[in-house]
Parts: sequence; structure tokens; C-alpha cells
Amino acid sequence: MRIPDSFSYLLIFSNNRGGINMKNYSFANQAEMLKKFPKQKPPSKYGIHLFLFVFVLLLMPLLFISDSPDSIRFYSLTDDDEEREATNALEALKQRKMMRAGDDGTIPFDALVRAKEHIDQMPVQDDAGLWNWEWLGPGNIGGRIRAILIHPDYPWEIWIGSVSGGIWKSDNGGSTWSPVNDFMANLAVTSLVMDATDHSVMYASTGEGFWNGDGLPGAGIFKSTDGGITWNQLPSTNNNNFRFVNRLAAHPTLHNRLYAVTKQQNNNSVWRTDDGGQTWTKILNTPDPATDIKINPMVPQRLIVGTQNDVYMSWDGGNNWSEQTTGAYGKLPNDPGRCEVVFSPANSLVIYVSMNRDQGGSNVKGEIWRSTDNGNTWSQRCTGYHYLGKQGWYGNAIWASPTNSNDIIVGGIDLWRSTDGGATLNRISQWQNYHTGQSAHADHHIIINHPWWNGDDNKTIYFGNDGGIQVAYDIDETGPLTGWTNLAGSTLGITQFYGGAAASDGSFIVGGTQDNDKLKYTPSSGAGNWYQAETGDGCYAAVNSDDVDYVYGEYPHLIMKESTNAGNSYMTFTVGLTDAGDGAKSLFISPFVMDPNNSETLIAGGASLWRINNATAWWSQWYEFRSDIGGYYYNGDFYYYKCSALDIAQGNSDIIWAGYNGGQLWQTHDGGGTWTRVDETTPLLPDRYVTDIAINPQNPEEVFVTFGGYENNSVWFTDNSGVTWQQRTGSAPNDLPAIQVNTIRFHPYNSNWIYIGTDLGIFASEDKGITWNKTPAHGDHDGPANVEVSELFWDGSYLIAATHGRGMYRCHPRDVIYVDKTSIWPGWGSYAFPYHTVTEAENAAGNGTEIRIFGNTYDENYLLLKKRGLIRSIEGTTVIK
Repeated sequence: MRIPDSFSYLLIFSNNRGGINMKNYSFANQAEMLKKFPKQKPPSKYGIHLFLFVFVLLLMPLLFISDSPDSIRFYSLTDDDEEREATNALEALKQRKMMRAGDDGTIPFDALVRAKEHIDQMPVQDDAGLWNWEWLGPGNIGGRIRAILIHPDYPWEIWIGSVSGGIWKSDNGGSTWSPVNDFMANLAVTSLVMDATDHSVMYASTGEGFWNGDGLPGAGIFKSTDGGITWNQLPSTNNNNFRFVNRLAAHPTLHNRLYAVTKQQNNNSVWRTDDGGQTWTKILNTPDPATDIKINPMVPQRLIVGTQNDVYMSWDGGNNWSEQTTGAYGKLPNDPGRCEVVFSPANSLVIYVSMNRDQGGSNVKGEIWRSTDNGNTWSQRCTGYHYLGKQGWYGNAIWASPTNSNDIIVGGIDLWRSTDGGATLNRISQWQNYHTGQSAHADHHIIINHPWWNGDDNKTIYFGNDGGIQVAYDIDETGPLTGWTNLAGSTLGITQFYGGAAASDGSFIVGGTQDNDKLKYTPSSGAGNWYQAETGDGCYAAVNSDDVDYVYGEYPHLIMKESTNAGNSYMTFTVGLTDAGDGAKSLFISPFVMDPNNSETLIAGGASLWRINNATAWWSQWYEFRSDIGGYYYNGDFYYYKCSALDIAQGNSDIIWAGYNGGQLWQTHDGGGTWTRVDETTPLLPDRYVTDIAINPQNPEEVFVTFGGYENNSVWFTDNSGVTWQQRTGSAPNDLPAIQVNTIRFHPYNSNWIYIGTDLGIFASEDKGITWNKTPAHGDHDGPANVEVSELFWDGSYLIAATHGRGMYRCHPRDVIYVDKTSIWPGWGSYAFPYHTVTEAENAAGNGTEIRIFGNTYDENYLLLKKRGLIRSIEGTTVIK
């Protein structure tokens, strides 16, 4: 069959029809060319580099002795740096909550559940070219986990609960991992337990309530009845009472009995169920958030509960309770801070408490208390070790040996072991060497031994922390730099990214992460072998587009970092940047961007806006090009408004947009000489955190801005530089859910195609946000997983998704794909290197992709076109048979 010249046939395929089998169809000629040439790398600068290297060597003594906070310095770890690097948890959590606060300043308890229900009803249609996503890793780094569960009969089966990566399982003792529930990747999994008599029944609690007012809520308790394959929310916990469930405890002998400790404003509680979670009974109210509960394994009617400031005991299964933190003689002290508790499995009368307390009033803390008479009396065991550091409210764990009641391990920033009942401690980890593979990570949340532990030929202990899961196979042979194995291996993809950037030559990708600093991906090394330069917190990233040896990253609060060796090592460069390191004038994760028109120029945002014009020069320094915009008073204290989002127009460096955490939105068309506020127009834009700004690379008058909060008005568009605005969240049924939107990007060649990253994956629009749908490939979203997407960025024509809990993914949302069976080059779909078959093009296309076929006869038996798109013949008549 032949189709007349100049005829274009629009193929629209319904997802529920199963596609169309094409045979003997033809598409007519339409002469149209799109040639894209790769950007060339500039000439070598090695001669200049050699001169600068020698010059810097002569100056190094001066650089090391300067006391100025703005002076150039080479990074070396000190005791102060140890605390600084490892104690940022509270600030990170505060910013995450600030970003997600709604118009009333709160985050609804069931926001994610309601958003998921909305998504389930969205049409499955457009996806702006999105189709297959490729996971890039890292599989070898890990991320924060608070829960580990090991099957008592088959200990090679291990489950972990990540606070933003979901529940993962290993069937081979931690050699490899795979996720078991997609939706729970968006929830902080805090505890995993198994029913004592039916090991196919498991429970998972959600919501980190380990701090005051700064945690993101969960969605109650989830239950699995098929050995952890599928999980469903317990309806009885879909309420504010179970907003933050910090810990679960399963009765060691009774089927269906489960305890839960929770945090809720004015209603911190301990709950019990005797019917597998169908109903719950409140058995204790606590003044402070309840954080831990343990059952005496030998005498199960004895319970102990730790809270953020108290300890309680019950001797009758929770019917009656006795406060232990009374300060009376022989009891535990008043106001001890967060308490983690454990019964000794080796002696039913021995109990330990790890307290976030220091008797001398220091802000670095950690005390161990013990009872040897079932809680009747207590005594302090250790002083002066300060093993919890400054954040025992966040990372605090304790373990007691099943075979020796004097053998315990406590974990805060690092791990410490005692073999004399807590009287003395020996440090057994050194978190600064985690990235070298020699030690465990920092910030410990759970310690659990192998189910077959006997203290002789099995002395295996697992540790869950902000770097995932590590194991000591013989704890007696484990020290700060010996005996450690990182069980992330190459497949545990739970890393929490804040942002990322790609090298212009495709040689690597870098990204900043929560507590794993700046990571580097090299395609030749693969997803399971990312490089970690340092340990700590990383933020946004940029790579010099003209010389990829220059990579830029951040430490929190706008402490800029520069690498001159393609991200293998970094040094601080903050000369002149006075907002750097100042939490009053910069966000924990502060924005910075590279000028798309001049890779030597960076701009960064604190309370003021800052620019550097010669970023590759060692003498370069920052200067303020826009002063702060003021602030506000709260409870008598002044707070600056802080920049939260930046963008520079492609093709015109004078056009800059800046958004702030209070919802203010400003633009300049003269490089910062004059600024215009554009959020107080008609209609008024939301007074919420500005999460991202995207200027159309083809038309700088068109700009998208996204706002935080689980609201239905988080995406806005202007086509006249902010004079007027249009809400672009769509209309039912093609509307977005009330969801947190973190990032937005235009397609680089088709500016009608828009992509947003949310707390529930990615969504795409083919008409600049007028309508939104779901891709047929994923159903629940447009990929890559049902997980929080922190930033979207482009690597050539690849869209990269940096997620907060599942690492990075990439997709190739091409608006046009070419096919030419006569091409002599290997094909990848470009005009210069087309695919050789229509089948290849169909496999690489997403909905909305146009396939352009060079005139010829294509023998494509049983070609199945199952995606909606435009197919055109170019340079002759095309026959497909």
C-alpha cells in the first residue's frame, strides 16, 4: 500500500487496544532535516595549569596558615570537622519540612496516600517521549536505614527499611538486593518486625518522629501476609494517631500481638494490638515522643519504653507502667534526653539504657545506665566517652549480646563496644573512612545480630545507619579500620541525592547526597561502582562545559567546593562569599547554577546573590551582585529570606531569575543591576517555598516556577516574563495530584514538552502543563520509580532523574527519531546516525515521539506499533512490509 506524497499520518494508539500490527503501510515524503553537531572541547590548558601548579606550590604555606574564613584553604579533617560533617541531620530535616509545608504551614498526614489515590485515576496517555528508564546507581554507596529484619529460620533472607528508598530484600545474605514495594519508597520506614508464629506475616512502621516538629509524616503501619512481597496499609492506622510510628515490637510467642510507639502532638503513645493490627488499644501516654520499645525475650510480659526524655517499664504486658526517669535514688535521672533501651538476652534481670545526656552539661553526649535487678535500681556505667556526639536525638542505638550480659555495643556518630557492662568503651568504627571501605558509616540507628549467634563460631552483627547496612562477621576481630564489610555491594540503590550534573563530553555524572557527600558515576565503571570522594553532606553540582576537569559542588550552607581533577577530590573556594557557612543567611541546601552561556561564571544564592566570573582561576573570588531582600520576625527573632532557586536564560546571561523560601520571585534583565518582583501579580502566586525555576531555552519570555507543599497549585507559567501568570497543574481528569513538586525542566528541543519531579515520581506534559497524564510503561507515573525526585537535569539528550532514595536514573525522551536502512554507521536514532530498522525506532520511542523514515522499502514482519506518535517519510517514499 502506498500513500500519496506530502501526506502525514498521525497514529494515535489506545493503550487498551494492544497496539496495531503494521504490514505493507507506506508514508510519503516530507523533506525535513535536523542536524545536530556535538560541541567541541576547547584547546588544552595544560601549559597554564602547570604554571599555576608551580605557583600554588610556592604559596601553599600561606594558604595553610591563614586564619581568615574567606581565605583559600585545602581541606583536612579536624575534630571540629568531624562534628560538622556528621551532625547535619536536624538542619536537613528542617529544610525538607520547610519545602513541603502547605499554605497553613503543615504537611497533611495522609498527603502521599491521597496523592497516590489521585494518580491511580489519571488517564494513561501522553508522556512527552518518556519510555524506558535506565538505573545508573549507585549500588555500592547505600543510604539511611532505620530497620533491619532477618528471617530466623533462613538468615540469608534479609529485609531493610530505608527512610526514602522503601523496603529492600536480599535472598543471599546481603550479596544482592532488590526493592519489594514501590510506593513505600516515599515513606520513612522506621521499623520491620515478623510475627512470631507465622513468618509470612510482617509489619513495617513509617514516619520518623525522632525530633521536635521537623519530621515528615508517614502513613501508619503496613502489613504483609506473603513474606514481604506485597504490603498494604493497615486501615486502623490511617489516622493522625499513627502519623509517626517510631518503633514496633512483635511478641516473641503470641500470634498477632504487636506493640507500637508513636509521636503525635499532645498524644505520644504506646499502642497494642492482639488481632494483627485490625484494632489498637492505647496502653500508655508519654509526655515526649515515644521512640523505642523492647520486650524481654525470656519474660515477655516485661516491657520497656524509651522516649525523647523518659523511660517506662511494665511487668504485666503493658497494662500498668512505672516511670523510671524520676531522678530518685537508685532510679534514672530526670530529663535524660532520648533513651534507647534493651533487655539482655543473656540475663533476664539485666537492662541497659543509652541516654542522650551528659552529666557535665556538655553538648556532646552519651551515657549508659544499667539495671541488674529487672529495673528496681539503676546505676550509671560510663562517663566522658560522648559516644553520641551532638545528635543523640537522631542517631542512638544499643545492642546486648545474646550470650554475655556484659557485652554491649552503642552507636551514635560512631560505634563503641564494652565488655564490662558499659563501664568502659572501645571505639570500633571510624566513619571518616567509610568511603575507603575500611569502616562503618556514621549516624547509627539499629544494631542486630545474626539469628544463629552463639558467641563462638557465629559472632556476626549488622549495623544500619545513614550509609545503609554494614556487617562485622566477627565482632571480636572488628576495630575502627578492620573487620568491616559494606553490604550495599553493587545493587542496593537507596542513595539520597539532592542534585547532580553531567560532563558535556558524557564522561561522567556527579551528584551531591545526604550524608555521602559528592559522588561520581563513570559509564565504564557501571552502576555498582560509583566513586565517593568524601563522607558528609553534598548538595548541588555543576560541571564546566568547556573543561570537564573543573567540577563544582557544595557543602551545606553554601560552602562552595571546587575540583580540578574531574571530581576526584575537592577543595573549598569561598573567597568573598560571606554567606557561606552562615545558617542565618543560607539554606542547608543552597542553590547555585552555572551560566549556560559562559562556563566560567557561577551564581549562588544565600540571603544575598553571589557571582564568580572566573571560576577556573585559583585567585578567583565571589562578589555580591544582589543584596538580601530582608526578612521577618518570629518570636522576637529576625530571619532572613533565603534564596531557594535560580536560573539563567540560555542565550542571554543578563536574564536571571531568583526564588526564595518565603515565596518571593524576582527577575533581572540587566545582569542584576535592577530587579523586578513578579510574584505579587494577578493572580497572586503562592506564598510558599520556591522549589525550582525553568526558563525556556528557546524563548526567555516563557518561564515555569514550582512551589512546595502538598497543594494543587504548585506549577505556574508565564509567557511574558512574569507580567501575568497561569496555573499549569491541569484540569480533571488530566490534572496533577496535590503533590510536592521539587523540580521542573523543558525539553531542550521541543519546548511544549515539560517534565516535573515530585515526591511520587515524574510527570510529563506535551502542552506546557495544560494536561498531565501517565505513561503506559509505568502506570503510576512517568517513571522512573514511585520515589521522590529531587532534581531533573540533562546529559545531552538524556534526562537524568536524581532521586532522594533510589539513586539516579536516565531516559532518552527524544522528540524525533530517524531511521535509514542504508546507513553504514551504527545507529542510535539521530539524523547523522539513524537506526537501521523501524522496530529499533519503535522500541526507543515514547508516546509523542515523531519517527522520520528515509525513503526505502523496510522488511519489518510483525512490526507492532503500540505507542502514540507521528510517523513521516523523508527523502522519498517509504514502504513497510
